[in-house]
Amino acid sequence: MGNATGLTRKNCAMAFIGCPQLLVVAVSMIFLSTPVYAVTCSTPDSFDEKTVERRFMQERQIEGMSKTLSSEGVLRAGEGRIVWHMTKPFNVEMVITADGITESVDGEAPQPVRAGSINMGASIARSVTAVMQGQWTELESLFIVSAPLTLEGGDWEILLVPRQERMKAVIETIKVRGCSDVARVEIGGGRGDLQVIEFLPMDSAS
Repeated sequence: MGNATGLTRKNCAMAFIGCPQLLVVAVSMIFLSTPVYAVTCSTPDSFDEKTVERRFMQERQIEGMSKTLSSEGVLRAGEGRIVWHMTKPFNVEMVITADGITESVDGEAPQPVRAGSINMGASIARSVTAVMQGQWTELESLFIVSAPLTLEGGDWEILLVPRQERMKAVIETIKVRGCSDVARVEIGGGRGDLQVIEFLPMDSAS
């Protein structure tokens, strides 16, 4: 009996079959010997991009509508000029400068945009670009900016709350999340609307 038991244990140690204790020890040894690499994210205040060029995927939920509205396009910004170009489902390009806002549909000549609902999109574009470029003085003049919150996985998140009552009517909060750059923006609207924008590198597959 003693020899048979010893042989069984020997075979078990070689194959881990029917020996859960040995299997647990072996797996533990593997994990302990494997280095764990933590993700190190840049802090939002370290951003200093002169130019910004990102693809975006946007979803908007409007209170009272069961269907989510989806769009995608490209954000380009630099030297005092922001271009928010939606390519799907429609071709609409909004250009924001210190002189005002223009909009072009299907490649037609840009037309000046008067004050109205378009200002919400312009405010979002300006705010997101300011975060990406590290323009905190401009942001803090328009928003109460929270300290960065570190999320599980190492990402950070900051909360922007408009200072002006007029802006609060269309934007209640803006949550910005990222790591090495801005990856996600969530905008809560004044009437219960919700917009979520995911930013991707220009060379990523659509």
